[in-house]
Amino acid sequence: MNCYDCYAAEEAATPAVAVCHGCHSGLCPDHLRVIRPELHRVNGLGVSHSPAPARQLLCATCHAALTTGRPVRPAAQTPRTAPVT
Repeated sequence: MNCYDCYAAEEAATPAVAVCHGCHSGLCPDHLRVIRPELHRVNGLGVSHSPAPARQLLCATCHAALTTGRPVRPAAQTPRTAPVT
């Protein structure tokens, strides 16, 4: 599997070392983002979170969407204006 972002930017075949948790695209070390969220689970009256944070590997697009709280639209999906007649 190759890095999707490398291929999309410059059509380079860079080997992927991880898969994005959000969109499942292949990622090379240069395009990889790591977040450490605290996991919460229902546990009756006991502790409801893990003492150690989890690890999620994300691409830049999914990382921006999670950290800013706004969806990020890739350039290929920008809305087009209606043709002038």
